[in-house]
Amino acid sequence: MATLLDYIKTNGHRDYHSLALNELDVAVINEIGYLTFDELVADDNHLEATIKLSQLPLLQTREIKGTPYDFLNTKERLDLFQMMCQSKRFSELTLSHYINDINTEFEKQFAAMVFRLPSIDYTQLVFRGTDDSLIGWKEDFKLTYMREIPAHRSAIDYLKTYHTYYPNQKLVLSGHSKGGNLALYAASFVTKNVQASLKDIYLFDSPGLIKEFLTHPGYQAIRRRLVVIKPQDAIIGVMLYCDVPEKIVQSQSYGLLQHQMVNWQITPNAQFKRAPKRSALSYDLEETFKDWTNQLSKQDLKLLCDTFFDCLASSGITSLNAFSLDDKAFLTLMRVISSLQSIDHEKKKVMVKSLHQLMVTYGSYRRRDISENIHNRLQQLLTFTKGIK
Repeated sequence: MATLLDYIKTNGHRDYHSLALNELDVAVINEIGYLTFDELVADDNHLEATIKLSQLPLLQTREIKGTPYDFLNTKERLDLFQMMCQSKRFSELTLSHYINDINTEFEKQFAAMVFRLPSIDYTQLVFRGTDDSLIGWKEDFKLTYMREIPAHRSAIDYLKTYHTYYPNQKLVLSGHSKGGNLALYAASFVTKNVQASLKDIYLFDSPGLIKEFLTHPGYQAIRRRLVVIKPQDAIIGVMLYCDVPEKIVQSQSYGLLQHQMVNWQITPNAQFKRAPKRSALSYDLEETFKDWTNQLSKQDLKLLCDTFFDCLASSGITSLNAFSLDDKAFLTLMRVISSLQSIDHEKKKVMVKSLHQLMVTYGSYRRRDISENIHNRLQQLLTFTKGIK
């Protein structure tokens, strides 16, 4: 099953005359936007400087320091970055206007950057998805009950500022997960002259907008330029609303792991391998998320969000690197749930009701992907929730 890594292996020697820029190029450029370039562009005075990607010593820096792989700097992304740097196709790719802003006071996680291919006058503005910080994931959850999260305002300001510097430059916006939501929100709420500079907006398995925004003139103005791509088991990408026809792609993984673009399958003619429709799991979870927003008030959703993330923080968890897809992850989760015993009954009831609903829906479809030991722990958790009336 071929993936984005295979695309670079097979086509890295080709220029854009023999193989035109396509959705896979957009995807690989977006994917390396997850890599942390902070140390390489740490000087705020050089945020606007243009750096050729092949000159960035990212891999060497990590090897010298013995830095392990993590939530953002995964082996697959670093392999992809290395292959792109060594390829003819991306030899001229440049990085500029890099920003990574994590503000615990305002509960904001925002990162964006600009990639350019000068030879074909191509510019892609990438909004990074959620990193491994607890702040970032809490901000994601806020999408369900807030009209605008802090990162939304940062995305609008970033796009407006870049357009001020380069008013005649045509832009492609892209983002995966929350990054796509930021691209969508920014494109919908900038001025008309900024919108005129946007060619396409790629949303890779990204949450949509709150329902009332779908009739907003700004959204309607850019709606036809949206390219919405999701895997069959889309979970993150079915949160909130988007009324644009979606392209469904096949993945070599199952469930939540399909969210990772490096697992999406590709075809020999440089496209993602299409699937006829999303899975039953994805449709059921879409209904679950809608039930949350329809049955729980914004105050309830805020209560759920604050309670859950406060529990994580009080357990010493500040990063998703504390979790892994194994028994240890469920042990950590069990400790967090156990801490609910000291929390107000009403808070506990709202929180556990929602978690129970999600786990029942997800677990019923993906039991075969969970080890017997993990499944037993999940059953313990579900038994615990039944005691809450």
